[in-house]
Amino acid sequence: MSNDRKEGVMSKEEALEKAKSLATPIDFDALVAEGILEKKGAGYKILDMERLPDHAKDKITEISSDGKIKFSKATKSAQKLVDKLSK
Repeated sequence: MSNDRKEGVMSKEEALEKAKSLATPIDFDALVAEGILEKKGAGYKILDMERLPDHAKDKITEISSDGKIKFSKATKSAQKLVDKLSK
């Protein structure tokens, strides 16, 4: 991080990377097949956090007391932001 960046202010590049992450859909079937996630009712249990892709980590919305994780979906608004910031 550069010294001229104000604390709490995200650069355009950082905003673009976060928007790309939020716009990337999670392939749950592949993550289950690879042993990274296990399906648990309406949520999932993370079996290998180190192998969970960053774009999936960015979408964790809820962790219940029994270890179930819920994820947000990739959004069109995030993709629009990617398109806008990429110009």
